Amino acid sequence: MAFMRIVLVSVLAAVAACAVASLILFGSIERASFIPLMFAVPGSLLLLATADGALAEQGRPLIWRYAALVAIGVVGGGLMLGFISSGDGKNIAIGSFYGLTTALCWIALHVLTRSNVRSTVNEFTT
Repeated sequence: MAFMRIVLVSVLAAVAACAVASLILFGSIERASFIPLMFAVPGSLLLLATADGALAEQGRPLIWRYAALVAIGVVGGGLMLGFISSGDGKNIAIGSFYGLTTALCWIALHVLTRSNVRSTVNEFTT
């Protein structure tokens, strides 16, 4: 079940990130907004999900794992689009922004789908 949760989080984060990034960068969401999915889905599955799993296996705290995922998203997105565009600075910046957005959406969905999250109120009042 945990495997399916991570796959679902990764795919949904990529879709959400394409929509959010397109809305922020271009002001609208159209069919063409989802063209970056061919990079966002593999990046989310192969970079973010595996990095989170590896960091969790090492026993890293959740906040450090999320910080690492943001850094991995920014660098990974910039490198992916940077290699395709032969190092064009504008495209590297756009790729980094898409990577950042994908990482933030991945983190948000990961937090929302955690089954063992306790309420903060209950944690401090008991």
